[in-house]
Amino acid sequence: MAIGACPLTKLDKILLSTDGSEAAKFAAQAAVELAKPCGSTLYAICVAEVPIFAAEFIETLPQAVDAIEKRAKKALDEVKEIADKAGVKCETISYTGPEPYKYIIDEAIKNSVDLIIIGKKGVMLGAVGKKVIGNAPCKVLVVPVGATLRFDKILLATDGSVYSNMAASEAIGTAKRFNSELIALSVAKSDNELAFAEEAVKAVKGTAESEGVKIQTVVLKGEPFEQIAEVANKNAVGLIVMGTYGKTGIEKFFLGSVTERVIGTVARPVLVVKKK
Repeated sequence: MAIGACPLTKLDKILLSTDGSEAAKFAAQAAVELAKPCGSTLYAICVAEVPIFAAEFIETLPQAVDAIEKRAKKALDEVKEIADKAGVKCETISYTGPEPYKYIIDEAIKNSVDLIIIGKKGVMLGAVGKKVIGNAPCKVLVVPVGATLRFDKILLATDGSVYSNMAASEAIGTAKRFNSELIALSVAKSDNELAFAEEAVKAVKGTAESEGVKIQTVVLKGEPFEQIAEVANKNAVGLIVMGTYGKTGIEKFFLGSVTERVIGTVARPVLVVKKK
C-alpha cells in the first residue's frame, strides 16, 4: 500500500532491525513504505546473535559462526531487494556478537536516525525489542505480523505528561497531513484521577482544533493498557501513538510500563515517541 505523503516529522533516516523472521519482513515492508514518500535513507541492521555464555568460545566454532552470519546476510539481502525495487536508498549493517540491542542502539546513535522500526509476532514483544525501545534515542515503531500501517484513524494515548505531550504533537501533525480521524484517550485508574485525565484530553483537543484537526476525546476508568487496547480495536485504528520515558541508558523505565503492555496486547502498529 502506497502511503503517498510523509506521515511523521523529520524522517531523514530510518533504522530497521531485522533477523529474517516473519515479523521482521512485515517491519521491512513498513520501513520501505515510510522511507519512500519521506525520501529517507534506510539503514537495515542484522546482528548474528551469539549468546553471552558462548561468546568466549565462538572463535573455536567457525562453522557455527559461518552459519549464523549467512542467515544474517540473507536477511539483509532480502531487505535490500525490497528497498531497491521501491527506489529507496538502503545501507546494510551486520554484526556478530551477544546482546543485539546494543549494536542496534549504537548504530541509531552513530547515524543520528529519526526512527527505529522493529517487528513483533504474537502477543509478546521480544527481549531485544523491549531493550531497543527502553534505550532508543529516537522514536520507535513496532509493527506486528499481519498489521497494515494506516493513518486514516489514529489513537493517541495521553496521561498529560511531557512524554505524552510529545506524542500528542506527533499524532496531531500526522492527523493534519492525512486529514485523519484522531482519538485522544486518557485512562484514570481511580475516581481521584478522572479530573486529571479530563484535563489531559482537553489540552490535546485545544491544540488539535487550533491546527484544524478533527478530534474525538475519550476518558475512561480502569486498567490503562486494557482500555487503550479496547478503544484501539473497537475503532479499528491504523496507528497507536504513545509516549514513554526518554533516554535513560537503562530499559527499566520501559519494562512493565503501560506502553510495553499495550504493545504486547494489540495487533496494531504502535509508535513510541521519546523525549531526547
